[in-house]
Amino acid sequence: MKCHKCGYEADDNAAYCNRCGARLNNNIECPWCHETIDANTVFCPKCGKMVRDDMHTEPDNDEAIMTGATATDGRQPTYNELHNNDRQQGGYYTLNNGGNDNNGYNHDDDDDDDDGPSHFNRNVLMGAIVLLALIALLTAMRHCNSQSDRRFEAQADSIATVADDSQNPLSIFNAELSRNNMTGDEATGAFAVKFDSTDPETPNRIVGVTYNNKDERPFIKIYQLTSSGSNWQPELVATKYLDGRTINLTNNALMADDGRVPRAVNVGGHECLFFAFTNSLQGAGEGNTGRATLALFDLENKKLTTLNYDGVIKAGTNGRQYIHGRPLESVNSDERRWLQQQVPNIKIIHVPTAEELQAEEEARLKAEEEKALAGEENADAKWEHDNAEKMDKLNEGEEVHMDIKQYDKPLFHKDELTSQIENDGFLVFTDKSGKVYGFNKGTRKYFVIYKPGASGAATGISFGGDGNLHISTASGSTISYNLTRGSAKHVDK
Repeated sequence: MKCHKCGYEADDNAAYCNRCGARLNNNIECPWCHETIDANTVFCPKCGKMVRDDMHTEPDNDEAIMTGATATDGRQPTYNELHNNDRQQGGYYTLNNGGNDNNGYNHDDDDDDDDGPSHFNRNVLMGAIVLLALIALLTAMRHCNSQSDRRFEAQADSIATVADDSQNPLSIFNAELSRNNMTGDEATGAFAVKFDSTDPETPNRIVGVTYNNKDERPFIKIYQLTSSGSNWQPELVATKYLDGRTINLTNNALMADDGRVPRAVNVGGHECLFFAFTNSLQGAGEGNTGRATLALFDLENKKLTTLNYDGVIKAGTNGRQYIHGRPLESVNSDERRWLQQQVPNIKIIHVPTAEELQAEEEARLKAEEEKALAGEENADAKWEHDNAEKMDKLNEGEEVHMDIKQYDKPLFHKDELTSQIENDGFLVFTDKSGKVYGFNKGTRKYFVIYKPGASGAATGISFGGDGNLHISTASGSTISYNLTRGSAKHVDK
């Protein structure tokens, strides 16, 4: 007999191939209707039930023997029987005369809706696989959500840690004001300083300053944040309005040393915040009055002490503007004396020396004098003020250059004039008092040429061959005056 599986010529009486172990008898019994059918049959030709699953190959006899499984009729089980046996909790289907399997399922021939054990078990298996897949998917989604929650919790914990240990108090300060709805004034957070406590009874604190230049009343506000576990409790502790002024708290504007302004200090045993700001008049520039303010805030007493320095805004050699000023208030307290000592850290404030103060006073007096001599009505007095020393030198025989100021309006009344001469560039007049005036045709302005002094009043005027104006005086001397250059000398000395 030839083996149908490997083609080996086996003994006629052999039940199995002694080369591959396959069963040589090609007839099997239908497990449903018990009809003898060919071993390669998939569906029983009598009852139509599935006998074997062609998706799987017939196991070798050795495999069946290794499983220890046998059919109830004493024969070796088929592959389908072994396959079904694996899915019945270790038990092989035992077929009884009633057509029921050992689990009570009915397999009668008239049950047209029953697809047999192979279909049933395959559907059960597929259902179990789908159920397990759904369970795995739900578990994975729950795990992801759990991981997300843990990440969120970890992030919240890390934020709390930063709030305690961060080296950037301004970030904490701005975040806490926003979280507590304390930013409705649209102020800008300028800076914040952390005060770490070494006393267990005293909490850590952060003190910060905001400012606003947008509203009609510019202001600065001071807030104190007190540590409460992992949270901070903010409190507005001081407000200072600076009407009509522009506030600037940057170290660049103050020309202040970083690390020195602002900073936490201890003054008189009290923890304090030291800071400074400029608050000049809006639109003020060079030549106007500027102001710089030094401030000290006492955390315990919630008290703000300021010391203002007012002075003229001047430009330095580096192009930066400075306030040349002195304290506006009297320095009569420990806080203000301490603030006065911090002025060198704020280089926009220049406190003048004694020599500079004297020079400033002289400049002030001169400005007042210039103001008093301004205007056409004071032209004679100004000429005498500016040229008194030069006239002395002129009478001593020196050639001098006169200081001449020109005016838009006439310096004399026409009824007072006694003579008039002119050349291409100038008109020259004398009046009854012996004064000499000129008119520049090019600039259309008037000026004083001569006022009676040691040489006496002018008695006559003329243009000489040298093109200069010659003035005859009551003393008998003649002064030659170059109107273009403004130089004068005696021609008879």
